[in-house]
Amino acid sequence: MKIFNIDSPLMRTLGKASDLVILNLLTVLMCIPIVTAGASFTAMHYCCLKLVRDHENKISKQFFHSFKDNLRQSTAIWLILLAIVGFFGTDLYLMYINPTETSTFILGGIIAALALLFFVGVMIFPIQAKFYNPISKTFKTAFLYSFKHFPRTLLIMFATAFPFLLFLVGRLGLLLFPLELCFCFSAPGFLAAVLYNHDFEAAEAAILAKNKPAEEDSAEDAETT
Repeated sequence: MKIFNIDSPLMRTLGKASDLVILNLLTVLMCIPIVTAGASFTAMHYCCLKLVRDHENKISKQFFHSFKDNLRQSTAIWLILLAIVGFFGTDLYLMYINPTETSTFILGGIIAALALLFFVGVMIFPIQAKFYNPISKTFKTAFLYSFKHFPRTLLIMFATAFPFLLFLVGRLGLLLFPLELCFCFSAPGFLAAVLYNHDFEAAEAAILAKNKPAEEDSAEDAETT
């Protein structure tokens, strides 16, 4: 039957689902040392974008290729994010053990700051996965992209948080734990890639167009020499 042909929509969907399972397990595994979580998230987004664009290859090979290439910078970005979260987390703890009259006001400010960090943070690793920039520019680009595409970023935030929010709904999270282990990172990452893919393609085209004249000038100089 044609439905079971390797190129049929059903088989391609099942193939992507199996890739997402492998990708999620790799992401979880490489997050275990904590310090390598940034490189793991970067590699995951790299693979998700490949899947969205149907540039399919061996998922583990793609993952570790990106993991290795981005290890240093992604780790630095991740440690910066952890330091910021740790700073605000310490403030929350101090407020909890020693509440004051201004605690409610300060609590609101901390929650707003953490929400902003999450809002920008969901785009940091996708940008790191695709574009080579200094760390400061990666943060700046993630900040500008998140606010420029506000509704889209909110959807990515919700998708990213949703698998973990299920644990707050009674025993549902525990019942769905096997499914979450297979898709908690990769499925939201794939949805995010679907949402930002068009914008990334436009940015890639703009970069190529910008670099092309310089390459042509270099070629002309070489011919003249």
